[in-house]
Amino acid sequence: MANLKTTAKLEGDHYILNGEKKWITNGIFADFFTVACRTGGPGMGGISLLLVEKDMPGLKTRKMKCSGVWSSGTAYITFDDVKVPKGNLLGKENKGFQYMMSNFNHERFGICAMTNRFSRVCLEESLKFSNKRKTFGKTLIQHPVIRWKIAEMARLVESTHGWLEWVTYQLNTMSKNEAMLKLGGHTALLKVQCTKVLEYCARESAQIFGGLSYTRGGQGEKVERLNREVRAMAVPGGSEEIMLDLGVKQSSKLAEMAKMLAANAAQAAGDTEEAPKAKL
Repeated sequence: MANLKTTAKLEGDHYILNGEKKWITNGIFADFFTVACRTGGPGMGGISLLLVEKDMPGLKTRKMKCSGVWSSGTAYITFDDVKVPKGNLLGKENKGFQYMMSNFNHERFGICAMTNRFSRVCLEESLKFSNKRKTFGKTLIQHPVIRWKIAEMARLVESTHGWLEWVTYQLNTMSKNEAMLKLGGHTALLKVQCTKVLEYCARESAQIFGGLSYTRGGQGEKVERLNREVRAMAVPGGSEEIMLDLGVKQSSKLAEMAKMLAANAAQAAGDTEEAPKAKL
């Protein structure tokens, strides 16, 4: 995010916007865009947010043909000398990176809740199908290997749901600033957990459905679709690799802060004990 290339140069009362954006959800439907662009120097300190209208000259959108989530209207957007009024600046100039970061935890939490529900759909569909499909004179659920697959899916889905409930509780009881400080790492790791569980459940449910999971429509349509949409959950909002690294770094920062606070508290207690001796 700190290295984005789209630029906006202030000329009189307008910014001149140039660049491109890819994988913009709902891009072909939206009438307004919140555009992160470079108004200052390199890095996170030179980014601003502009409110851009779809009918401004020089702005073009086209739908991207993605593997899954077809209804999201994922778009490729280009800006060619788009004149954006100075008054369309959102917040303060060059503070856009800070504004974007304040939203990431909520975006990732939403992906977590959605993804774990998708995993549960794979489990539900597999359980229903295995109780009616027969092979070798038995329903699938009567085969130990199928029960093992369902048990593994249930174990992962339910444990992940428990973690999701814990984060939900913390979000509802902590102040906004405390949640921003303490839950970033947890949310990042939870996102990895949710998407890896979905990937596992999508694969195992496809094995249970067999060829039915390879065709669009019919009994295996949900499983087929969710297998296509795993990457649409694992990559947006931060890839698994970035989330794992972020989770460790956030935990390390909190540990260092706790150590400093403990040291300061110990020093303050020591100063209090020595004060009467100084008077004597």
